[in-house]
This record gives sequence, structure tokens and C-alpha cells, in this order.
Amino acid sequence: MLKTITKPAALILALAAGVIGAVPAEAGGRGKEYFSQTYVSQKPMHGFEGRAGDYYCSYVRIPVHKMINGRMKVVAWTLQQHCY
Repeated sequence: MLKTITKPAALILALAAGVIGAVPAEAGGRGKEYFSQTYVSQKPMHGFEGRAGDYYCSYVRIPVHKMINGRMKVVAWTLQQHCY
């Protein structure tokens, strides 16, 4: 029967327990990462719509308005790109 554990053996056991404990958490349904990017431009732009590898990407164009002489005017565009 082993009564003492050497320091290298204890380190190896701790690392093995950490790796074995991390595997079920990774596969436990956390899912993929979500990516989002926002761009601002003077003219409306198209983003990417469709599948990119294991992700589906879509985009939204939002006008940026400003009051000029009592009238609303589009002065810029915001493009929001989402991949999930």
C-alpha cells in the first residue's frame, strides 16, 4: 500500500483530474461561440448572409438619422453582422 505520494506524482494526478473534469463540461452543451461585429459607414453596405463553416451568419442595416432644417435625414448607416 502506498502511504506517500511524491510531488511529481501528485502534480500528474492533479493535471489528469483537471483534464478529465474539463472534458464533460466542454461537451455538456455550452455550444458554439457567438460573434457580433458592428460597422458604421456613409453608404449602406451588405454583410454576409449564409453558412460559414459551422456557423450561420446574418446582418442588419440600420440608418442613422439626424435632424437637418427640421427634417430627418439619413447621415450614416450601421451594419450589424452576427454569426451563431
